[in-house]
Amino acid sequence: MKITDIITENYSNWDHKYPAEYSKHLEKTFGSPDEMTDEQTVWHNIDGFKRVVCRDEYILHGSPAPHYDFVYSYIDLEVDEDLSDELAKCSGSILIDHLKNEVGARCGSLTANAVTLNFCLDVVHNRTRPVPEEYESRIKAMKQQFADGERYENDWWEDKSGDADPNNPFYADDVDEGQRCWKGYEKKGTKMMFGKRVNNCVKKEDIDEASSPWTSTGKHPEDMDRDELQHEIDIFKQYQKMGMSLSPQEIMRLDSLYDYLDTVDDRNLDEDLRAWFGKGKKGGAGGGGWDRYNSKGERIGKCGDSKPGEAKPKCLSKSKAASLRAKGGKKAIAAAVNKKRRKDPNPDRRGKAKNVSNTKGK
Repeated sequence: MKITDIITENYSNWDHKYPAEYSKHLEKTFGSPDEMTDEQTVWHNIDGFKRVVCRDEYILHGSPAPHYDFVYSYIDLEVDEDLSDELAKCSGSILIDHLKNEVGARCGSLTANAVTLNFCLDVVHNRTRPVPEEYESRIKAMKQQFADGERYENDWWEDKSGDADPNNPFYADDVDEGQRCWKGYEKKGTKMMFGKRVNNCVKKEDIDEASSPWTSTGKHPEDMDRDELQHEIDIFKQYQKMGMSLSPQEIMRLDSLYDYLDTVDDRNLDEDLRAWFGKGKKGGAGGGGWDRYNSKGERIGKCGDSKPGEAKPKCLSKSKAASLRAKGGKKAIAAAVNKKRRKDPNPDRRGKAKNVSNTKGK
């Protein structure tokens, strides 16, 4: 049996496709790994690193933006114990072993690991401060270089595999060829988004990328259905559950996703009117139709059951009420009710339903 046959067999037992593909990508440059199991591949003394380990894992990491970690790189470096806590606060990707005088970095590419370890070297040698802002700015600068078609370099990392090269065939092959930039945008390199490489779509007027909506699939929110939009929102929720705060740019993007979700809900509102009075388990809290809410953000009953003289209510499905609570509790629901009353004040008005968005400024 050839060594390559053993490798192929081992990869067939891996649970995560992307780490397996990345490990195979490394083999093309560095040859068969020095160690291999059903869980990891290991190379010693390659590319300026003491050791590189590619593991069958996909660890969600939220800093400086959501991504997945699975490849580890190590160098020999003695770190003063007083600096350990400071470096640990900069990133969960920095791994320090005082007994071995070894420092590791864990991320989604050798390039990101090289940036992280170079940051550690600069901190130890008093060339920069051990603060999260400095570390994050370096990672973001590296990603911007890649998006701009430039490659990251430092004095000690060899990058024999061309990992930092935007034209690296591995990254080009990994982009979904069916993916296209939406109208008014153009491709400017590629980027990693939640463990998947997607086209980096920017406005043709060269507006900052952060000002445009983005998703993990590279699709514009206008082209996504409700389930796809909700999936994108759930990614941010998972990010927050990890205890990580959203940056202003990420908050803007999340708000944009909620706005597009509102648009989808408004388009489907006429079809959902029958759910207001439904008797099934879907719709409102407790089952059976949507619920109506008052100006205090309180659920006061089912849609269609308003009492004589009652002010104009706002009818919401259980999922929509939950999404508003997630954004601002009862105050967010109250704001939606008040907006509905301003736009459609007459509780006795007849005719076609008047759709009013649940968010401000729409």
